[in-house]
Amino acid sequence: MATPITRFAFSTPIAVLGDLHGRSDLLDAILPRLGTRPLVVIGDVIDRGPDARGTIDRLLARKAVGVRGNHEEWILAWMRGEGLDEWAILPKMGGLATLRSYGAVGDNYAALVGQAHRIPTTHRAWLEALSPVGDLEVMGDSYWLIHAGVPSHVSLKGIAYDQLVPFLARHHLRDLHWGDNDPEAAPPLDRPVIMGHRPREEPLDTGDVIAIDTGAGTVRGGGRLTALLLPERSFVTVGL
Repeated sequence: MATPITRFAFSTPIAVLGDLHGRSDLLDAILPRLGTRPLVVIGDVIDRGPDARGTIDRLLARKAVGVRGNHEEWILAWMRGEGLDEWAILPKMGGLATLRSYGAVGDNYAALVGQAHRIPTTHRAWLEALSPVGDLEVMGDSYWLIHAGVPSHVSLKGIAYDQLVPFLARHHLRDLHWGDNDPEAAPPLDRPVIMGHRPREEPLDTGDVIAIDTGAGTVRGGGRLTALLLPERSFVTVGL
């Protein structure tokens, strides 16, 4: 099995966007503060917020790349004809807001399962291109892009240092997307890990982990969006 890791290398400063959750309004607010930097996403671009389609339109226009989160997994399966995860359309997950942004009608599995054709080809291709895990280099500095961070419950003893993330990607990929992984408890790896997934009031840099989900999808009509500037390793945050 091939390791699901994509390398992203940049010779200029970039911005890594925290979980967007369909908040094109927050994306519009932060973009002027990022200038022309290339954009990288940490996953959970869709769901909960009202404008997943508009959010992806803007990311496409900026040629953004990055990794997927757990919220992308259901829509990828749905687009491939593997059915619709009914859990995704529960209020807690917010998938119905994503479907509405693409013009889908109905509010249950039977009505929605056959409407994947509503996702434009360009959006399909962009979503499919999101990597499970990212190997990021910015002007000589290296980072891992892992949506939910590194699980502290998995023993990494005896694994070569440079093989820790490939091991996790091969054997614990679900934990890297869905895990309730505490950035403060994460084991140190060979380089810092950039993560989202766990909303917090302020971004965090522990040295080993940089956590940048500041809740764009947690408050209806509110929430905050953070971008990590690299190589400066500083934050820009917009919202309430």
